[in-house]
Amino acid sequence: MRKFLKFVFISALVLFVGVPVAFLVFVLGMAALGVTLGIAGAIVGLMFAALKIALMIILPIVLIWWVAKRLMAPERTY
Repeated sequence: MRKFLKFVFISALVLFVGVPVAFLVFVLGMAALGVTLGIAGAIVGLMFAALKIALMIILPIVLIWWVAKRLMAPERTY
């Protein structure tokens, strides 16, 4: 009888304390992971946007510079 009561007490303790605590830890862990991945995604998105804008400004200037340099070269290399 004593072992049965101990088993019931430990089972109730696990069921009514352990499961809600494990669920709370899981929910908080998922929230922290979501925040972390969300901020990381926002930073990566901003970096790609900055790179895209920089390429839209820098790449045409570099291409024009390259074409002008080739056109003004003393000997034609093309």
